[in-house]
Amino acid sequence: MNDGIQCSAIIFDFDGTLANSMPFLERIGVRVMIKYYGITRHEATERYRATTGLPFEQQVEMNFPGDPRNRPAVEEFERLKIEKIYDQELFPDTVRTLTELREKHIDIFVSSSTFQATIEEYFDRRNLRPLFRDILGYRPGFEKGVDHFLYVRDRHGIPLDEVVFIGDSLKDFERAKGYCRFIAMEGMFSEEDFRRMGHKGIVIRELSAIPPIVEPILHTHA
Repeated sequence: MNDGIQCSAIIFDFDGTLANSMPFLERIGVRVMIKYYGITRHEATERYRATTGLPFEQQVEMNFPGDPRNRPAVEEFERLKIEKIYDQELFPDTVRTLTELREKHIDIFVSSSTFQATIEEYFDRRNLRPLFRDILGYRPGFEKGVDHFLYVRDRHGIPLDEVVFIGDSLKDFERAKGYCRFIAMEGMFSEEDFRRMGHKGIVIRELSAIPPIVEPILHTHA
């Protein structure tokens, strides 16, 4: 593992990083692609994984540009997702890790491709909202990546060179380029997958690896 890093804030991806929800999301995403586009399970799985980390409406648009089936496919995916998303459990070390980071005086954010109201309710149901300085969900024109990064910078006054983004997808790594440092979490993708994409930084297998390798920058922001 690489040397530790200093930061003022950590932005966490949600699905597959804080919550063990990627198997569930892939299952319904693949099912919807098979149903609406008539492709094989193997092809649907490859297409889903190649675009995972994006809102599903962008996943299908990338895979099936301009297809009139996209809208009903997205509507079904979102319906199936909302039925079970609140049942998806956090990883066993999530709350402990977030608590330890707060004790280190590092600000914590969530950046998710899940709709804003849904991701807020997820944490409200678990009484975990106070752990986060802010929870950022998806709406058209405001999504995980540059929109959320700039919001953290502008709304909360935290320079992006003091921010670390932690995610489990190759798209998460792509989003961080040119904006903030990135820590990759193995899960759907291996360390080798991230290295092939050019990630030279830290790769972890579980969230509990984070507190020992990060230290706060000792100043405050307005």
